[in-house]
Amino acid sequence: MVRKFDFLFQKIMNHDKIAILERALERQKQARKNAERILEDKSLELYSISQKLHDVNQKLENLLQEKNSQLKGVFENINDAYLVMDLEGNVLKINDVAKDFFYIDLSKKDVNVTELIYEEDYEYAMNSFSELIETGVFTNYIARVITKKKEIKWVNINASIIYDNLKQPIAAQGIIRDITTEREEKLILDLINEIATSILGKEDINSIAKEVSLKISTYLETDNCSFYLVNTKNENFYSILEMGSLERELLRTFDIADENIIYTDVITTKKSKIITDSLNDNQYNSKILVPVIQNDNTIALITAKHTNTNYFKNKHLETLESIANLVSLQLQSAINSKERKEVELRNSELLNKLAESNKELEQYAHIVSHDLKSPLRSIAALTSWIKTDNEKCFDELSLQNFNDIEITLEKMDKLISDVLRFSSIEAISDSDEELVDLNIVVNDLIKILFIPKNITITIVNKLPIIKGDYTKYQQLFQNLIANAIKFNDKEKGIIKIDVDEHKSFFKFSVSDNGIGIEKRHFDKIFKIFQSLKKSNDSTGIGLSVVKKIVDLYQGEIWVESELNLGTTFHFTIKKR
Repeated sequence: MVRKFDFLFQKIMNHDKIAILERALERQKQARKNAERILEDKSLELYSISQKLHDVNQKLENLLQEKNSQLKGVFENINDAYLVMDLEGNVLKINDVAKDFFYIDLSKKDVNVTELIYEEDYEYAMNSFSELIETGVFTNYIARVITKKKEIKWVNINASIIYDNLKQPIAAQGIIRDITTEREEKLILDLINEIATSILGKEDINSIAKEVSLKISTYLETDNCSFYLVNTKNENFYSILEMGSLERELLRTFDIADENIIYTDVITTKKSKIITDSLNDNQYNSKILVPVIQNDNTIALITAKHTNTNYFKNKHLETLESIANLVSLQLQSAINSKERKEVELRNSELLNKLAESNKELEQYAHIVSHDLKSPLRSIAALTSWIKTDNEKCFDELSLQNFNDIEITLEKMDKLISDVLRFSSIEAISDSDEELVDLNIVVNDLIKILFIPKNITITIVNKLPIIKGDYTKYQQLFQNLIANAIKFNDKEKGIIKIDVDEHKSFFKFSVSDNGIGIEKRHFDKIFKIFQSLKKSNDSTGIGLSVVKKIVDLYQGEIWVESELNLGTTFHFTIKKR
């Protein structure tokens, strides 16, 4: 019984195990089916995605083929570079102009547009591309690119997005126009205009040099630009300014014929020069030298240096030559102004010294006249006493000798007085000036002077009221009228005083019908102590006094005369 129970129990247990295993197997089968279904769904989804990607690529290829077909004629005839790229920047298609412009060949190597962006413009390029993606188009994008030959070019780009049938962006296309030449021309024109504006009216050489050197240094992107002044008379040139990383004034002077043979050659030949490889300069490998020429003379030298070999090009040379031509006239004006100021300073110093010398001379003249007149008076007194005390002891010849001595002493006394009078004529000061009626001056002189009865003096036209010093005008007319009286040998002597008024001066004349003067003596008569006719009462100082006074009033004096017919003295007085 027990054994039968155990058998039944064992049978029940085995049946339960089988049921459990069957249920587990069933669950496993179901899970496998679920996994297979999931895997099938995922595979179908992956296939669908793959198919879509294939369709998109096919569409892009078809679209590009369609675009290429549509633009085939454009590709062949367009003057500007044309480029198509995907949204990652990979170049998909370019025309022949773009190939030649960028020096790229897609059949040999793939190219990404980021390789063509100039480093300093990279951020600007990325921002512009973002704008292109967002708006679908951009126009007048201006920046620099660098070709596969490392040439830097300025370009203008107009670009647009290419979309698929679902309006999804799949690529970008652009027309690239080379504006390097016109950009450089504009930069050069702007540079020349800036320099012209900055130096206009400047008469300081250092200011001109600073403006020119700074702007050239910026244009050439160099840290060294120097400005030299050339003095061909002294055969040297000296640097006045060096612009760049350091701005400094240089005062070094170089002989034109020294070891700077390159500089000397440019100065003497007046021809610009580019040094492509400066072997003697450890810091700078390229140099450019341009002369500044005015009136066929080199008046200055502009130089620039750069660390790169073969840096400077003909375009740089042409630009600097244009600047040199522009600068030459203003620089020459500044040089003339500097020289004029130096001359004015020297003249001012000389005038000050001359004024001091004149004061010393006047003092000396007074002292000498006093010292000379004292012994003259003593001699005259002694001679008179001897003559008086011994009058009965001297014969007629001795008495005549005494008379001659007295006349000579009087002449010497007059000569000393005239010298003193000549040396006392000083420059005109404002305090000495007043309105002088020359009619009164001349009429007063006619009353004072001894005028022989056979001589008449006539004022032809009314004389002006003129600004100046009364005494000087009196001396002027007194000497001329006295001369006309003294050297008149006619039975009926005629003296005429006349005046003509001009815009800035009065022209006077004093004429007579006396003995006249030979033409060869015209210049001599105005020099001190020059008298053409020996006379007891003539010291040869009168006309020199006249000329000195005329000079003080910024006028001129000259003479017209014919022997035995008469003489006319003309002189001008500047209106004040």
